[in-house]
Amino acid sequence: MNKFAKALAALGLAIATIVPSQAAFAHAELETSNPEANSVIGAAPSVISLTFGEKLMVMADQPEANQVQVTDGSNTRVDNADYQVTGEVLTVSLKPDQADGTYTVTYRVVSEDGHPIEGTYNFNVNGMARTGVESPMPVDATPLGATLYDAVPAKDDSNNGAATGWSVAVGAVLVAGAMFFLFRRFKSQQK
Repeated sequence: MNKFAKALAALGLAIATIVPSQAAFAHAELETSNPEANSVIGAAPSVISLTFGEKLMVMADQPEANQVQVTDGSNTRVDNADYQVTGEVLTVSLKPDQADGTYTVTYRVVSEDGHPIEGTYNFNVNGMARTGVESPMPVDATPLGATLYDAVPAKDDSNNGAATGWSVAVGAVLVAGAMFFLFRRFKSQQK
């Protein structure tokens, strides 16, 4: 292989690695939970909700594909096993009157691309979190001026798919062109 062919091969490889491939490797990851992981709350919630970064796959023949289980400190299950999926949100209700302590949330979901995601996190229920003693705050005699901030514009992801598609198309054309010239050059050297 001569220098030109090596340069074209390196260029093709560089372009292939630079072209965004986030859509091909995207899987549902836990983005938020309620209650939050490692949080301390004043009372046990009635519902646990988990929000993922992508819609979850709902399969009629496999209702247990997406599930969440909540256990208390003695490893006793305290949820009602009535999990529901709505888009990217998985919820389950808890049995009433749960005591203070540490609770473990264990989940297993299947993202739209069929990739299973599993995880575990804890939260604590502590009645002291809701019964704190109030202490008065010192008041400054000078009035506070109102500070106005510009509203943060909503992020527009409507063109994200088009940009990714164009990036892939341009990368494919560049790689195809480089490979064409590489094989043409190789073929001419064979003669």
